[in-house]
Amino acid sequence: GTGNVAEAVRHMKLVRSEIRRVRAVVEEEDWQEIVALAREFRVSYQLVYEVGRLGRLPVVNFAAGGIATPADAALMMSLGCDGIFVGSGIFKSEDPMERARAIVLATSFWDDPEIVAEAQRMIDERKSMIGIGVSELELKMQERGAEA
Repeated sequence: GTGNVAEAVRHMKLVRSEIRRVRAVVEEEDWQEIVALAREFRVSYQLVYEVGRLGRLPVVNFAAGGIATPADAALMMSLGCDGIFVGSGIFKSEDPMERARAIVLATSFWDDPEIVAEAQRMIDERKSMIGIGVSELELKMQERGAEA
């Protein structure tokens, strides 16, 4: 991941926006537009219809990339994620066990501000992974490809 939770937030907001768009079309039962959306998204019209009917993806939606603190995890859950994947946000920290416990606590009780605050206090935020922006990531990928 980028180590920057802003990228995960941006992605989740885009997913939610597109689901709202699909839902509006499905509620109107505009089959021409449903088929057009299916072509745009390169999926079956049945899947577009199901997403619109459910108002969510018909699969588990995990957040990943940039989640390094309990507050990051709770934020992603509040945006509608079903769960959290955390890799380097835990394993590259100076306190991986305590950070993992705190993130699990905040993920489990994301809708309870007191517990999220308690989980946040369990870690030293100064030891959190410092993120990079997507623009920097693209540059790094370009540079890496140039060496190959």
